[in-house]
Amino acid sequence: MPEHNVLTSKFMPYLGDMSTLTFFSKIAAVVFCILAGVGVSWGQLTTETLVVDGDARTYLLYLPDGHSADQTWPLVMNFHGGSGTAEGQLAVADMRDRADEEGIVLAYPQALPDPNDGGSTNWQVVTSGDLPFTVPNPHSDIDFISDLVDALVASQGVDPERVYAMGYSNGGGFTYDLACRLNDKITGIGAVARTMYAESMTSCVVTHPTPVVTILGTNDFISNYDGVEYQGTLYYHSSDDVNAHWVEVNGLNPAPEVTLLPNLDATDGSTVEESTWLSDDGCHALHHCKVIGGDHDWPGSFGNGDIVAHDLIWDKLNVHDHHGLIGCETSRQEEMSTETAHFVYPNPAMQGQSVVLTSGHPFGEATVLNAAGQTVKQRSFPPTTRTELTLSNLPAGFYFVEHGAMRTPFVIH
Repeated sequence: MPEHNVLTSKFMPYLGDMSTLTFFSKIAAVVFCILAGVGVSWGQLTTETLVVDGDARTYLLYLPDGHSADQTWPLVMNFHGGSGTAEGQLAVADMRDRADEEGIVLAYPQALPDPNDGGSTNWQVVTSGDLPFTVPNPHSDIDFISDLVDALVASQGVDPERVYAMGYSNGGGFTYDLACRLNDKITGIGAVARTMYAESMTSCVVTHPTPVVTILGTNDFISNYDGVEYQGTLYYHSSDDVNAHWVEVNGLNPAPEVTLLPNLDATDGSTVEESTWLSDDGCHALHHCKVIGGDHDWPGSFGNGDIVAHDLIWDKLNVHDHHGLIGCETSRQEEMSTETAHFVYPNPAMQGQSVVLTSGHPFGEATVLNAAGQTVKQRSFPPTTRTELTLSNLPAGFYFVEHGAMRTPFVIH
């Protein structure tokens, strides 16, 4: 059964980790349109192969009309659900028209068969197998995507500071892993019909504020809105807990702006409530679309008709690069010069390690703030251009270090 790699025991009750024939019937009509040539595009769609860890990994690559490797292009990777295919995800989330209009390189990667789940094509979300009834998928999909990004940066002019991922169900869960385990190469993510696997959140390390878009139905019978717990073990966090995690990690204000989106399709049995969390300066964001009455769907292709999931995700993500909202850093960068730039080294650092703070101008105070902007460590000293700061008693996580008038993102492993 699809996506069953997370909960594999036949002796435990069905926890909604798989799929049904309903899903395949829903996308069948969409796939037919692709095969029939509906939605003609002028770019180039090819099937590519990349050897990773001895395995031949494949993906659909779409280069937009007018593409040249001499220019830079954003990359959008789109991940299918459990037991799915790259071709099926292209049918559900076809972004080729937008790629041609806006200049986007598209990749639809293909998962390998999972030997722990009867050969279903699942993305590797379980990595340790420490939780009861779980067995890790042996294929390192993180390595695959890391190598894929590197290859497209090198060969197709992809901008390494504008690399985005979105996915459905098991593929949506994998985008959380990408944001946590490959954060240095992933700008932002969009997860549809999935919350975060418990292990993903526990091991999450974020090195830059990461824009996130989540879309989930309140009646999703597979990815439960309130999470999945069995025999006292949490397997999937609730949607609210997932959003709270990214609010904290990104240093966003805890109170969201909530908007009920127009009910464009009165026949779909659902409506969409959008919540948006922003940082004080508006440079970083989290967006959540709560599909009230929605099922295990990809809105706009099947299920809710008020939004189109891939268009909404791209609209939210494309205004961000690795630094935040594009343009937010411009005025700050113009004010800075080589002699006034502030540095924190090493970054990331290990727990208990000392870091060196330097500046082109004397400073007399250093402050460490957590992701929520709360002061967790502060030290004053005679004005200097270089000092050391000990990180004792600070747990692993995402922080900011302020010395002088500058605030620097900082990670403790």
